[in-house]
This record gives sequence, C-alpha cells and structure tokens, in this order.
Amino acid sequence: MTNPTPPLEKAAIQSLTLRSAAVIAIAAAADRLGIVLPEGAAQEIASSLIDLIVTLGLIGVAIGRTRARTPIV
Repeated sequence: MTNPTPPLEKAAIQSLTLRSAAVIAIAAAADRLGIVLPEGAAQEIASSLIDLIVTLGLIGVAIGRTRARTPIV
C-alpha cells in the first residue's frame, strides 16, 4: 500500500484547497455574469488558469535570473 504524501510536503499546485477555491471563484463569477457553464467546465478552467499562472511565474523567474547575470543597462 502506498503512503499518501504528507500535507506539508505537497506542492501548492497539488493543493485541492487551491483548486477548489479557484473552481468556486470561477463558478461564482460565471453565475454573476449570467453564464451557464457545462458540467466540469469550471474545473477545467481552474486547472488551465493555475497552469498558466505557474508557467508565467517560471518565465518571470527565468527572465529575472538572466537579468541578474548580465549588467543592467
């Protein structure tokens, strides 16, 4: 039997709390705008947004590391 990862060792991206909060926020915003989302759409949108945010963060880190190694003009 596999041992589950302790909560303190999980990455934030794997957090069900983070994903659930994003799903709730997307569903609430869609409801407020009068948009009816198909079943499972809020989860897919939340997953895509989290992936986009992580990717943009990694790009920002890469740019920052590159700038730190070269002279600032």
